[in-house]
Amino acid sequence: YVKLESGAGAYSDEYDEACDEVKPELKKAGKAAAAARYEDVVSEAREKLDKQKKKYQDKVDKVEREKKKAYSELASALEKIQDGEKKLASGEKKIKAGKRKIRKSERLLRKSSKAISKNEKKIKKNRKKLNASQKELDKNSEEVAKQKAELEAQKEYMPEEAYKQAAAQIAAAEIELRAGQKKLDRGAAKIRAGEKKIAKGKKQIAAGKRKAAAGKAEIKKNEKELKKARKKLVDARKEYEEGKAEADDKFAEAEEKLQDGARKLEKAEKKIRKIKKGKSYVYGREINIGYSTFESNAGIVESIATVFPLFFFLVAALVCMTTMTRMIDEQRTQIGVLKALGYSNHSVLATYLFYSGSAALTGAISGFFIGCKVFPSVIWHAYGMMLNMADRPVAYNINVPLLAVSLVTALVCSTGATWITCAQDFSVAPAQLIRPKAPKDGKRILLERIPFIWNRLGFLRKVSMRNIFRYKKRFFMMVIGISGCTALLIAGFGISTTVKNVAEFQYSEIEKYDYTVSFDTNMTKEKQDDFTGYAGEHARNILFVHSSGADVTCGRTTVTANLIASDGKGFPGFIDLHDGQGDIAFPGKGEAVVCRKFRDHYNVKKGDVITVKEGSKHAEFTVSGICENYVYNYVYVSSATYEEGFGKNAQIRTALIIDSGSDDNIREDAAYCARYKHAGTISVNADMLDRVRDMMVSLDAVVLAVILSAALLAFIVLYNLTNINITERIREIATIKVLGFYAGETSAYVFRENFFLTGISALVGIPLGKILLDFVVSNIKVDMIFFVARVTWADYLWSVLLTFAFAVLVALVMYTKLDRISMTESLKSIE
Repeated sequence: YVKLESGAGAYSDEYDEACDEVKPELKKAGKAAAAARYEDVVSEAREKLDKQKKKYQDKVDKVEREKKKAYSELASALEKIQDGEKKLASGEKKIKAGKRKIRKSERLLRKSSKAISKNEKKIKKNRKKLNASQKELDKNSEEVAKQKAELEAQKEYMPEEAYKQAAAQIAAAEIELRAGQKKLDRGAAKIRAGEKKIAKGKKQIAAGKRKAAAGKAEIKKNEKELKKARKKLVDARKEYEEGKAEADDKFAEAEEKLQDGARKLEKAEKKIRKIKKGKSYVYGREINIGYSTFESNAGIVESIATVFPLFFFLVAALVCMTTMTRMIDEQRTQIGVLKALGYSNHSVLATYLFYSGSAALTGAISGFFIGCKVFPSVIWHAYGMMLNMADRPVAYNINVPLLAVSLVTALVCSTGATWITCAQDFSVAPAQLIRPKAPKDGKRILLERIPFIWNRLGFLRKVSMRNIFRYKKRFFMMVIGISGCTALLIAGFGISTTVKNVAEFQYSEIEKYDYTVSFDTNMTKEKQDDFTGYAGEHARNILFVHSSGADVTCGRTTVTANLIASDGKGFPGFIDLHDGQGDIAFPGKGEAVVCRKFRDHYNVKKGDVITVKEGSKHAEFTVSGICENYVYNYVYVSSATYEEGFGKNAQIRTALIIDSGSDDNIREDAAYCARYKHAGTISVNADMLDRVRDMMVSLDAVVLAVILSAALLAFIVLYNLTNINITERIREIATIKVLGFYAGETSAYVFRENFFLTGISALVGIPLGKILLDFVVSNIKVDMIFFVARVTWADYLWSVLLTFAFAVLVALVMYTKLDRISMTESLKSIE
């Protein structure tokens, strides 16, 4: 922000010149600041990028540590699971081997049991045989012993030889018996040994069975433990798989985020590399919307204040001239008497000049100071509320040149009329002045030459018509004064209609869409389809266009405008290009449609070539049409024209949207679209409409001041002329009262002329009002808004009705004067 030392006031030429003087130096400083800013931006961006890279690397390291730790824990868990599975497999093998061993033992035990059982049977059978053999041996032993005893007993009686033979036989039998006994003993020993072996085998079998049962129990126990271990392993394996899957997902997501981060860093790196050295701009305070709006509003008031006082001065001059002319005519006899008494022309003239001059001087000075206080106060209060400055004191400016103009105008009108009228009387002899002025010669009026109308009028209306058209001076004064007031009223109402409704005209007749969405990226076909799908039911129709700010050069003038580029499909449904004669075709290749402001303010015509600058690119287009437009400046071209002119494709970053809901839902739908991922700014036409309405509503005070001033002026003119009319015709009015006219008939006789003249004046004032409105509006030049004079039938009607209302009010005020006119006036003689 730079404050100059010139001390020049804002909005002044000196201020603009002071700004222009320092702009070159400021531009140099701006370039240096831009270069420094570039270094700051790049270094700041690098610093931020380095911090982001460090953060990114920290994240990478953290992810790697977490990944290493997590997968290490998973590997350890997997190793434990695999060890458990190996142990489980080994245990299962051992159980299977134990089961096989037990089954083998059981088979051996069963086989041993069978063998023992078989041996038991064999031993039992052998024992039986042994017992039988023992018995037989014992029997044989007893028999041998008996035979031996018998032999011993018969020894003495037997021959020795027989004895020896018998003894030998017995000895042999004994030997055989002993051998048999030994054999039996050996068999018995074998049986006993077999029985011992069987008993031992049975013990071994029992022990084996116990061992097998214990092995089975242990195997069952181990199987239960293995089952539990297997379940734990299954759970551990499941937990491991889940943990691994979770870790995979987690680190895959982390990896993806890291990749996104890497892409963002790369993108940021590219952005830094793409950073261009900035441009510096030197702007005055006019870019501030409040400052420019204040200047625009002041310009509007200034335009009105430049034109309207001319009418007020004219009407005021008319009143002064009429009043002084009538006053001097009434005192014609007195002037003659004064001259007859020896007073010089200068002395008589000085008397009336002092009267008219003092009245003009007093009125001009008082009116000037009252006007300098009242009107600025009203206007400041109105605009101050809009600009939040209503509580600020007003610095009332005493404009000495304006005071001088007001005084000179008032004095010239009053004293000039006095001097001219007196000069006419001074050319007449005093004796002639003392006598009443001869009445004007009776002449036929034009209406009398039209029998079709004249013959159908009544007597009193014929008299009124003759009075109206016979006194041409009064007729023209009345018409000029009242038509001027009607014109002021029409212009006042017309300004209100033109200015207050300019936003209505823009957003109901031209821009048919409801709001715009600006995007932070070029909307390709895929992105357009994506946004259309996102908007869904919140948007009934969408048009994607290129919209950018551009400088338009028209001759030697450069104007800032919005450049709109579109393929033209569906364009009329969003923006209606038309002029006063009808619709305008969408511009073709190499063509452009510009708004009416270019024609009216910058003299651009159809067929002219304009230069459009967007950024550092220039393009030339031929104007194919001039469309109506009221808010901002626009240049419309086709996408092909844009591409050909600027050598690049149009960046589609704006969407014009027609809402699908009611007016109440527009802002909600716009807010919804504003949440789209690529959405930037949102501009709702209804908000702009409200802003312009708020800006223009303060004009009501200005328009009301104009209307009230016109109303007061109309009342004064009507009152003055009516009063003069009655005063001039006082003997005539007294005469018709003597003739028996009632009060109503008398007033109708007089005021009928006023109402008729008011009607003629109103008819004359209607075109004058339109001309005045066109002139005022053409002088209102605002950067943001273009005004086209518009006046409605209601404005005409209200202006005419108010004019007649003032006439009726004057009639009511003057009715008392008519009623007080004495009938004896008609019998008086001037002599």
